[in-house]
Amino acid sequence: MNEKEFWKILDKLDWNNEGDDDLVLKPVIKYLSKLKEEEIFAFHEIMSKLLFNIDGKAWAKDIYKDFSNYSDDDFLYTRCVAIVNGEKYYNSIKNRKKKLNQDLEFESILYVPEEAWNLKHKDDLNEYEYIPKYNYESRSNIDLW
Repeated sequence: MNEKEFWKILDKLDWNNEGDDDLVLKPVIKYLSKLKEEEIFAFHEIMSKLLFNIDGKAWAKDIYKDFSNYSDDDFLYTRCVAIVNGEKYYNSIKNRKKKLNQDLEFESILYVPEEAWNLKHKDDLNEYEYIPKYNYESRSNIDLW
C-alpha cells in the first residue's frame, strides 16, 4: 500500500452518517478487513507517518495561543481531522495554508487498523500487536518541537 491507496481508502468514509464516528468509519474498516494483514499494517504505518508529519510547534501554535491550557491528546485528536478530510485538506494543513480547528476532533480514526484486524481475525482488539515506525502521539516529532 502506498499513500495514494491510503487516500483512496479514506474516500470510503461515509459522511452521510456524520456525528456517528462508528458509522462514518464502518466502510473503511470493512474494506481493510478484507485485505491482507500486511496491508492493514501498511495503512497504520501511513496514517502514523502523516500524523507525525504535522506534529509540531507551528501547528500547535496555530490553535493554542496559550500552551498552559494545552492538551497533547486534544492536539492529536485535532490532527486526526486533517487525515479524515482527505489528501487535499491534509496537504493544506501540512503546508500551513489552512489552520487546524481546535473545536474539531476525530480520535476514532486511530483505532481503524486495530478494528479492521479484529474484524478480519474475529479476535479481541488487545491481540493487535503491530507498532508503527512513527509515533503519532503529540510531541513525538522532536525535530518539529
